[in-house]
Amino acid sequence: MWDLSIIVVNWNSRQFIRACLNSIYSLPHDLTFECIVVDNHSSDGSCKIISKEFPAVQLIENPANLGFAAANNQGARAAAARFLLFLNPDTLIHPGTLDGAVAFMEQHPDAGIMGCRTVHPDGTLQATAFTFPSKLRMFAYVSGLNRFFKLSRFRNHSVRRTPDYVQGSFLIISKDLFDDSGGFDERFFLYAEEVDLCMRVKAAGFTIYYNPAVSITHHGGGSGGNSFAALGHYIRSSISLYQHYRRPREAQRLRQVMRVALRGRVFLGLVFSSLNLGAKKMDFECLWHDLSAENNQNTLEK
Repeated sequence: MWDLSIIVVNWNSRQFIRACLNSIYSLPHDLTFECIVVDNHSSDGSCKIISKEFPAVQLIENPANLGFAAANNQGARAAAARFLLFLNPDTLIHPGTLDGAVAFMEQHPDAGIMGCRTVHPDGTLQATAFTFPSKLRMFAYVSGLNRFFKLSRFRNHSVRRTPDYVQGSFLIISKDLFDDSGGFDERFFLYAEEVDLCMRVKAAGFTIYYNPAVSITHHGGGSGGNSFAALGHYIRSSISLYQHYRRPREAQRLRQVMRVALRGRVFLGLVFSSLNLGAKKMDFECLWHDLSAENNQNTLEK
């Protein structure tokens, strides 16, 4: 049995996937591992790169984009290791990270999920350990104000912490616990799936850890980018999360917050056109309709 199965979901990440896989295979490791790439019907030729340059990779090619959660579950079903590492394609593994991650999980039997220290390509810190998403943080993201203000309760990411959840760009969990937890909820097409998984793992009595002793580089936006389609997924997933873990009144308040934030995004897009924060009229109207509806077909039921 392998020590670690690395699962990477790829969707049009050609500009990143080669470097990501190189960072995995070019480093010495004391553990045994396999790498599984699940491709969500990319059209940029990234599958050809993977097949040609990384023959050791198990490549699963989907005939359509099934979503991030569903593709990760596919990879987990194909995995044969004791631990699963869910890794974004726009990341770079640092020396000692894989060995350190597995060692930490082995040494901490209470650990359900672990995330690591993450830096931007310029070396600056990227926040990846969070409390349950607040309406203020969601407002900042949807409005575009997160470009100017970074909202996270954890200011010091140089020490070990036990947050509510860690970012899904690097998330390690034992295969047994992942299976027992039911994996990622596939009703989350994109965004919030790692929050939901961490909440369920915590409810089962395990601890979520942020461990700065291991690290990666993360570009961010490798597949989702800053498109209005991605923003729509974020809004729907956020509302679904609140419907599942908060009272109905809180979910309704979040809808109202999102409506204000969406108007703010359009305004910022007009004022700061270089930020590409605006929206086409059709995109705006579609999202506005979603937020105006009392129910949404993509949301979860309690």
